[in-house]
Amino acid sequence: MYISNKELQLIADHQPRQRSECSLMRAAIAIILRDGAQGTEFLLMQRAQHKHDPWSGQMAFPGGKIDPQDESSKRAAIREAEEEVGIKLLEHDYIGQLDDLYGLKVDNQYSVHISCFVFKPQRELKPEGNYEVADLVWLPFCYLNDPRNACDYYHPADEKVKMPAVLINLKKEQILWGLSLRMLLTLHELLAWPMHVVSKEDNKIIKEIEDRNMDSSKLDSITAKLIERRN
Repeated sequence: MYISNKELQLIADHQPRQRSECSLMRAAIAIILRDGAQGTEFLLMQRAQHKHDPWSGQMAFPGGKIDPQDESSKRAAIREAEEEVGIKLLEHDYIGQLDDLYGLKVDNQYSVHISCFVFKPQRELKPEGNYEVADLVWLPFCYLNDPRNACDYYHPADEKVKMPAVLINLKKEQILWGLSLRMLLTLHELLAWPMHVVSKEDNKIIKEIEDRNMDSSKLDSITAKLIERRN
């Protein structure tokens, strides 16, 4: 599955839904694309284990908290990509922006508000993770078209909350779920691409996740880490 120039134009022409609901943290991420032997691929990183990181060990896109000195959310995504994976994104690498997304609500306040930007550099990329990164993975979009790669994942803060997920590498505990999977689903819908790794039932769960409200008593550690990162 290759993203064609026509599909890149769809991303470029998209008018993203930008929102302003209150959240514990404001962040930006970069979906970095390249063409490989199996089609177009996107770069994922596995976050290093760290007790102060609410997403410790998880699969994610390069990105992070928007700092006061960042000129915009896009500039924050560009800065984070260079810091975390050593890729210096240029303005002509930029394709477009997807709709804003929010994480779970904690006591009726969103945990995180994320802006998502798509880039496709036309040069060889040699990403190298910093201390925040345990591993880097180029995953082809065709991987998301195989339902055999689907798995269930239980939220680390509450084992009763089952989430749709994609198994990448069991030995390395690399599982794609949560906001990162939702971003890819948003991109697939924009391109009118199927994502067979997500069933209709799972798609509904993902779409309704922002309406789910969790008790802070179940999320004390994660909430505290988000507040710490915000400050």
